Amino acid sequence: MVDPGKGRLTAILMLILSLLALGAASTGLLHPQIYWEALAESLLPGAFSQDVISIPAAVILALMSSQFLKRQRYKSFIIMLGLSAYFFYAYGLFTISGNFNQLYPLYLLIFALAIYSLILGLSSFKPAAVCQTQLPNWMRKTIAGFLILIIAVFVPLWLSILIPGAARQVRPDTYAVLVLDLAVVMPALGVTAYMLLRKIPFGNILAGVALLKCLTLIFSVALGTAVAPIYGLPLDYPMLGVYCLVVLFSLVLGTFYMLNLIRRC
Repeated sequence: MVDPGKGRLTAILMLILSLLALGAASTGLLHPQIYWEALAESLLPGAFSQDVISIPAAVILALMSSQFLKRQRYKSFIIMLGLSAYFFYAYGLFTISGNFNQLYPLYLLIFALAIYSLILGLSSFKPAAVCQTQLPNWMRKTIAGFLILIIAVFVPLWLSILIPGAARQVRPDTYAVLVLDLAVVMPALGVTAYMLLRKIPFGNILAGVALLKCLTLIFSVALGTAVAPIYGLPLDYPMLGVYCLVVLFSLVLGTFYMLNLIRRC
């Protein structure tokens, strides 16, 4: 299913990535003052929640990468790619938002490793083997519909922040989210949904990556929203509800995905 050489190199990059992310997230939790001057006050809950989620994500990625080097399993590889997609986004936020503290060079390195892990990892699948993967028709349509719904909810929301801000030449605190979502994530979700609906085999692989990325990332966002009052910020109940629903559906669909994804012999 996965090219042995490329898969092994990808796993090594992911192992390094996971160890660096574990160090960065642990430092952030132990020394939260590194964020106080580098980030706007509204972003502090998100930095805390990101570190909380990044630690178990990094541990899982490290264990799975180590195991993959011993025994290559394609479903494990898909999970590893999903976790790398989370770190791409998480440390892309820190990099783009200018979280310019003592760990900034480390953030850049993690971001770069995540980018090239994803590129190399996605190119590691053997085309002939990918064509042998199958998902039930209802599963493909359900995942595609879920991804399209995410696009339909968040793109207008982010544009409602971006367009007025650009007109006033005022950069919102969350501009890094707008950059990554509108330029990278939402198009990627759209491409994945299109592939699933058109029964393009590689969509079966991308679906798992997208669901795990949504689960981990939105879990982090939901946690950050929930702890906002601790930082003296108002609790946004409607958005917290939306985030919790996305997490729930991502978890349920991701579980069914792993159970139903098969490879024809």
